[in-house]
Amino acid sequence: MVKNANWISSCILHLASLIFLVACFARSELTPRRAFTAALLDDRIYAMGGWNGQATQLDLVEVIDPQTLRAQPAPPLNIARSQHASVVADDSIWVIGGWSAERGLVSALEIFSPRENVWRIITHLPTPRREPAAALLGRRIVVAGGFDGVNDGDLDGYLDVVEAYDLDAQQWRTLARLHAPRRGLTLVAFENSLYAIGGYVAGDGYLNLVERYDPARAAWQTLDWKIASRTWTATVVADDAIIIAGGFNREGFLGLVERVDPRTGKICNPPPMRVPRSWFAAVPFNHRVLTLGGEEADGIKNTIEWISIQCAK
Repeated sequence: MVKNANWISSCILHLASLIFLVACFARSELTPRRAFTAALLDDRIYAMGGWNGQATQLDLVEVIDPQTLRAQPAPPLNIARSQHASVVADDSIWVIGGWSAERGLVSALEIFSPRENVWRIITHLPTPRREPAAALLGRRIVVAGGFDGVNDGDLDGYLDVVEAYDLDAQQWRTLARLHAPRRGLTLVAFENSLYAIGGYVAGDGYLNLVERYDPARAAWQTLDWKIASRTWTATVVADDAIIIAGGFNREGFLGLVERVDPRTGKICNPPPMRVPRSWFAAVPFNHRVLTLGGEEADGIKNTIEWISIQCAK
């Protein structure tokens, strides 16, 4: 009886582990792509644009139920694009900038609300660019950095430009420049400040630079955070912390996850992603982060993986 009980317990434990793995990691109906964005609106995740290795960029938008991970088609973008940014503001998704093989640099900002169920071009970036970062700060959509050069070695193409769109005035204004021009960075808002994180610039390579923007002083300050050097990460704010996941550097595709307390700069490491990758998207949901798609060592995929954002004590 004891032997049978041990065998049953072992089977139950194995089954529980299998269920956990399936819940945290799956190949999905999501279209394989990289250099796209995702946003959470009305408890649904929208995956927008990107590139799947074919001749041109995607105008494809898919909406994902975070409970079932099922993906369904949604109205497409007006302009196919990759290497863009997106934010949620005023109950709508805003898609910003990027690159099109047919059009080149994209200046158009498109807006989508589930109520209207259509994408509309609402304004244009004063400085068209690819690989910028964007975040919502109060009533302003802030767009920082990026690239408008011809090739990777074009140093003048790496941008320190920061522009903000006032949602109420419906006008653009220029903010203080970043201290370091770069592309492939991320930008998040936390407690009325902005944090520009990581990126890449020819010559210096992969960056671990963090700059904080204080709107009261209208200036950027360089912070001494001991994060890993990398670009093309997914960075989100969740559970009162900044979560930096994945990316790419000289070591290749990364599974590294860093959790930073922005008030102190203290860093710890939640469990790494099971699938190292870059140029993917991530959305915080219910005290976890859902990661979507991206480029892995063996190509562009549609991997969906829940990651924990808690560090071991």
